[in-house]
Amino acid sequence: MTDPQPTAEQFAAVKSALSSTTPGIIPPAEETMAAQAVAAGADPTSVDVNKLLAGIQALQDRVQALEAEKASGAAIPVQGTAATLRDLIKTHAAHNPGRDFSDVLRLSDDAVDAAANAASSGDGAPVTSIAAKLARALKKVHPGPGDHHYFRQALDFAEVHLPDAADGLTPQNNAPAVTSSQPPAKVISGSVTG
Repeated sequence: MTDPQPTAEQFAAVKSALSSTTPGIIPPAEETMAAQAVAAGADPTSVDVNKLLAGIQALQDRVQALEAEKASGAAIPVQGTAATLRDLIKTHAAHNPGRDFSDVLRLSDDAVDAAANAASSGDGAPVTSIAAKLARALKKVHPGPGDHHYFRQALDFAEVHLPDAADGLTPQNNAPAVTSSQPPAKVISGSVTG
């Protein structure tokens, strides 16, 4: 049984959707898509228009979600940066089992918690403070000469990347509106005290 051929309107809708992709997202080459379809068992001349349209809609939804996430602020980068810093420290500690990294690891956990709080409050000051403490603690357990790239990256994250991500947060105004049960005060023109 052969799939029905797309109508001119369906073809135009698909072509329009493909041509209006977001800048920076390059659709795969037609040859690549055809090879993938043949490898999946599809007939190279048949197209399931409904699946194609659903796939395009899913891609557009993902792009819109990413744009909304980006517009909401820098909450994700500060959390991701703190988590990456903690992972770098854990990896370095795993490669150097003879040293005690417990204080540094506790501080990295604190940085991750502070980043999560900062993402919701918009206040990055605690994250910056913990990042400075973490950088000092890392310098105390410096592994010495040699190629310790996980350590160097962790120190860079503590000194530069995490404070930068925290500085990029936008404070949220969570203060309640000021209200009164009294009528507004009468303003007398020319009077300083009313």
